[in-house]
Amino acid sequence: MDSGGGAKITLDQESFKALASDVRVGILKRLDVRRETVTDLSNLLSLSKPTLLEHLEKLQSAGLVKRVDEGRKWIYYELSDKGRKILHPERVAITLVLGLTVALAAIGAFLVLSAGFGSLTAAPAYNASAPAAQRNMLGGPVGIGVLAFVFSVASGLVALALQFIGQRRRAQFFEQLGVA
Repeated sequence: MDSGGGAKITLDQESFKALASDVRVGILKRLDVRRETVTDLSNLLSLSKPTLLEHLEKLQSAGLVKRVDEGRKWIYYELSDKGRKILHPERVAITLVLGLTVALAAIGAFLVLSAGFGSLTAAPAYNASAPAAQRNMLGGPVGIGVLAFVFSVASGLVALALQFIGQRRRAQFFEQLGVA
C-alpha cells in the first residue's frame, strides 16, 4: 500500500485478515481516537463482550492493537505502532517537516538577533551613491535570517499539505476496505 510519500507500508496476511472485517476496522477507528476498555468498546459498538474479545484477539495477533494492563482495575486496548502507521502513514513526514520548520525559524531568529546586536557583521548601511550590489538591504546575516524564516513558513505549509493529503489517503484506504 502506498502511503503517499513514496514509502510503502507492508501488510502481511494476518493484517489483511484482521482488516477484512468491518467490525475490526471500526474498532481500529475507535482506538485511533483514544484507548478503551472492553466494556467501553462493547457499549460503543453494540457488541457482546465475548464477540468483541474475539475481534480484539485477531487484531492483537496481527499486531495492530495491544493490550495495556497498568496493574489497575481496568485493562485497556490501544493501537500498536503498526496500527498507528497503517492509519496515519503521513505522520513521519509531517514530524520531519515540522522539525525542519522549527530549525529554520531558530536559525533565522538567531541570525536576525545577532545582526541586530552587532555580534556578527551586519549588512552595510544604505548608501544611495554606492553601486547597486552594495545597496542590498538584505545582505549578510539579516538576509539569511529572513530567508530562513521564509523557508520555515514554506516548511510549515508543506506540513499542512501533508496532513491534508494524509487524511484524504486514510479516507480512501477505508473506502477501499468498504468501510465508510
